[in-house]
Amino acid sequence: MMFFGCASQDPQPATNPSYGTQPPPKVSLMQELKMHSCPEGSLQGVGTAEDYDQALNIAVMKIAQQIQSSVKAANTSIRKEDMSSDGSEAIQSSFEMKSQVSAQLRNMQDVHPMTTLARDGMTGVVACMSREDAAKPYRQDYQSARDALVSSMAVLDMTTHPLEKFSNYDIMVDAYRKYKAAVLVLESIGFKDGYGDIEENYKKSLEGYNDFKSRYKVYYDGSLEAEEATKIFQELSKKVFLQTMLDSACEVGLVLSLELSDPKCKEGGLGITCTEVVALNGSSCSGETYFTLGATLKGVGRFDENEARGKIVNSIDKGDLIAEWMKELGRWIAR
Repeated sequence: MMFFGCASQDPQPATNPSYGTQPPPKVSLMQELKMHSCPEGSLQGVGTAEDYDQALNIAVMKIAQQIQSSVKAANTSIRKEDMSSDGSEAIQSSFEMKSQVSAQLRNMQDVHPMTTLARDGMTGVVACMSREDAAKPYRQDYQSARDALVSSMAVLDMTTHPLEKFSNYDIMVDAYRKYKAAVLVLESIGFKDGYGDIEENYKKSLEGYNDFKSRYKVYYDGSLEAEEATKIFQELSKKVFLQTMLDSACEVGLVLSLELSDPKCKEGGLGITCTEVVALNGSSCSGETYFTLGATLKGVGRFDENEARGKIVNSIDKGDLIAEWMKELGRWIAR
């Protein structure tokens, strides 16, 4: 007896409306690498290239860039502090950290490859670096900057000579910037050990310097009967705030005084020429000599000595005398 009916059929593969009967695409090499994570709290870098060494270098660079962003953030923070203090960046410009990294790490040996995959002629690497290892160079920077700051604060407090005081103040502020930036980088990596003692001591050093600066003044002393002396101090007062010795007691500052020779006049082909030697002396309130600036003034009159001497006074603001003297005086102005 024969039976007729529907013939049985084997199951057919399921179809995907997007890919038909083709298998779904493979996960990309980069996607698969990202499935492999470094230990919690570590910095991670992923790189792909045609060979292992190149892929590892890229992964290391990715870790370096994470630290680099912390360094840049530290510098930006220091720059903002400069701007907020007096409206302009102090010293010359915001310093560049010597520990700044770009595509290389100072302790590259502390980066450890965790995963290596190869596919279709490409190699991928997942590299890891613990935050403790990442912090090593910056701990060294921190200690070096801290030592320099402590030393500079001590020197500044002991200094009395104005130029040394100004210079040591600049050194201290620069040391603090480097110290502060190292602290900020360490904090961004995850280390907050507490730095209150240094901050407090730095604040006291600043207060001591500001007290010195508030008492430091530039004075002029001596008779201004001579027209030349009056003219010279008038021109200098346009550049520097000058006080007389009568305005306040000279406690700490720079005292300016003038010495003038008698004019020497002689006749020449252009008329009568008169010359006069002038010296600007700078000293401390106690009389210690700091510097002497000399110059020769000259005036030519077509008719007589009075005209020539008048030209001497007129030459003071027309020549380079004040500009040359201000190069030296600028060093003695408190900042």
